[in-house]
Amino acid sequence: MEQTIQRQTNMNTKLKMIPCSNCGAMMPELRLLKYGYSYCVKCSEAGLGDGRKQGIPILMGEGDHTWVETVIMTDQQYKQYLAQEKAEKELDKTNKAEMLNMDKDDRNLHGPVTIKDPDGEQEKIS
Repeated sequence: MEQTIQRQTNMNTKLKMIPCSNCGAMMPELRLLKYGYSYCVKCSEAGLGDGRKQGIPILMGEGDHTWVETVIMTDQQYKQYLAQEKAEKELDKTNKAEMLNMDKDDRNLHGPVTIKDPDGEQEKIS
């Protein structure tokens, strides 16, 4: 265990350190070279730099062949997605097709009917 601690200590001293592009704190140059991040871990966790990522589950396929994919997006893209979802929910629904509840007893399912009396007179019922 002592060897592991010594290796970590030696490894930390061998790393070339560069300043973070956001806060100026020192960070390993390897973070920039290998992963392309110019900001430190603290700035990344605080939402600086590229910012926080969000994921949205999307159901794909149909029938027995369905699967869920997760779309990863930036925080800004996620906020735009939420705004669009909210706008769709608040759309004016007056132009949509009318849904009738056919379970109600007071509905006339047959439409206007003309009934003839035995006397031959017609009575129109709506």
